[in-house]
Amino acid sequence: MTSSVPFRDTFWNVPGWAQVALYVGGLVAIAIFTYGLWQRVTLWRRGLPEDRFDRIPERIGRVLTHALGQVRTLSQAYPGVMHAIMFWGFLALFMGTVLATLDWDLTLPLFGYKLLKGPFYLFYETVLDVFGLFFVIGLGMAAWRRFVQRPARIDATAPFAWLLTLLFVINVSGFVMEACRLAVVEPWWAPWSPVGWALGRGFVAVGLTPGPLRGLHLATWLFHAALALAFIAIVPFSYFVHLLTTPLNIFFSKLGPRGAIAPIKNIEEAESLGVSKLEEFSWKRRLDFDACVECGRCQAACPAYMSGTALSPKQIIVKLKRHMHGELPGPIHGELIRADELWACTTCMACVQECPAFIDIVDTIVDLRRYLTLSEGALPSTAPQSLQNIQRAGNPWGLPAGERLAWAQGLDVPLMDPAREVEYLYWVGCSASYDRRNQAIARSVVKILKAAGVSFGVMPEERCHAEVGRRLGEEYLYQTVAQENVDAIKQYRFGKVITHCPHCFNTIKNEFPQFGSTYEVLHHSQVIEQLIADGRIKPKKPLDATLAFHDSCYLGRYNGITEAPRNVAKAVPGLRVVELPRNRERGLCCGGGGGHMWMEVKAEKRVNLIRVEEALEAKVDLVGTGCPFCLAMVDLGRKVKGAEDTLGVKDVSELVAESLEP
Repeated sequence: MTSSVPFRDTFWNVPGWAQVALYVGGLVAIAIFTYGLWQRVTLWRRGLPEDRFDRIPERIGRVLTHALGQVRTLSQAYPGVMHAIMFWGFLALFMGTVLATLDWDLTLPLFGYKLLKGPFYLFYETVLDVFGLFFVIGLGMAAWRRFVQRPARIDATAPFAWLLTLLFVINVSGFVMEACRLAVVEPWWAPWSPVGWALGRGFVAVGLTPGPLRGLHLATWLFHAALALAFIAIVPFSYFVHLLTTPLNIFFSKLGPRGAIAPIKNIEEAESLGVSKLEEFSWKRRLDFDACVECGRCQAACPAYMSGTALSPKQIIVKLKRHMHGELPGPIHGELIRADELWACTTCMACVQECPAFIDIVDTIVDLRRYLTLSEGALPSTAPQSLQNIQRAGNPWGLPAGERLAWAQGLDVPLMDPAREVEYLYWVGCSASYDRRNQAIARSVVKILKAAGVSFGVMPEERCHAEVGRRLGEEYLYQTVAQENVDAIKQYRFGKVITHCPHCFNTIKNEFPQFGSTYEVLHHSQVIEQLIADGRIKPKKPLDATLAFHDSCYLGRYNGITEAPRNVAKAVPGLRVVELPRNRERGLCCGGGGGHMWMEVKAEKRVNLIRVEEALEAKVDLVGTGCPFCLAMVDLGRKVKGAEDTLGVKDVSELVAESLEP
């Protein structure tokens, strides 16, 4: 090989004894790494079994998108760019090290072929220099954010400072080695390594000659090698383990419906109801804990934390992780995690939506709630009475079952008949059946369906499906009444189910299949949108107002339905639709989910008040909703804020029904 051909001189200026020390140190580092990883895997496998080996191509695609592509991480500008350039920089440097190893230790001695030469080597050098520079910039951004800006959601602790320093020193020492080599050898291709070449020119400019440069190179090489091998060895024992656990957790993440909570199988014979100790978590849930990077995105998005309750989803997972590793001994309930932390969760899934490691935080909270409810009987506030009402009367208020269809008086609403097949079964739900304000939603839906000539019926045997019970941990009640509803539905013939309540939508679509019945379920906004598109109804009466649509968590974040209700609102003449700061999949919870409609949770400021304040700041006339819980919570919030005369709240079906009037 001549100097006219660019090539990588792997051990330039490195004596034989140092090369031997590198290989010996490498074997030791890999052995320590392997042992630490084996310990981690052994700890995960002590958990209960869980099948997460299905749909392998889809899982690989998710890793490519969210681990390698950093898509979810990049959803937030500064921290997203910061982490992405650090990750891609680290990945490029790692791949560069792998290629250099293959070049020197495999292809050259075994096949007499050098990979890193010619144009490919020039490309290799430029890519590594540029991505190495990105890595340093990302580290600087991380240090600035964590130790200067210091947002509440992340911890500015000494261990993180040392970790950032270690990565910085490893990377910068690599540039120093490269600079010394290029300054001494002065190959014509040196500018293809722009950072090393520029730094080398700086060394020459300050008067360093080849002798001192060689000495500096060797000293830096030894220092760099020791740090790099130490880094490899400590990965399984440090924060750096997330380089492995996060992609693994993304691969094994939940692929089924986000809103489907796993049932307690054979609940009558189950030995444990919910989770009270580490041994009752599955292996996947243990991997969840280890995958947490403690970035605090979940905490920042959590409405319960925002409102000043006891809950921080980040702390729930971090405490369970440290408990799993023996750092926080003692019982989980009462000592490690307080009950008021668990009851504060609205199950809105904002934490899961934001988590770059795809941790199932809400599922863990529900499992912990199940133990408190089923084993300890420790439901808070007025929740026990509401669940008793569901069991006794079929609705949370305890009102007579015979009054369920009172809302339909004078509307000539058709009832389901086993002898008659209809296009839609309209599932009304408890809120629109018994709550006077929400009855207007059901009446509006019926008016629209009748105007469009849609064949539908309501089910006289309908009763509460106890979704609220499942979220509060009362799995036994939920399974009992869900099975009753499924059995009642089976006697009728229909094409699809319509619901206007996202909680009903999620339950019938995603959780009733656990009881052997699968239905095509549509939210009323989807049906109305299609009826308008088909010309079967046409809103005519104008409404001169500005409306902001409030996304229900169980409709938008859980089931991805965000545009249909907006399109319905936009179809009303004169209505101007604008957006609140938090919208669609990142909409702010109304504060009514997770059982909060039926119990009081101690908070500094209720979530619905925060949401109403956002609407008032946006200076809109109306808040549009697609959920009776959201309507009730926003309605209450505007009354508390004294904004009844300036801010209205209506379901999208009400807007269309009113616009159909001549």
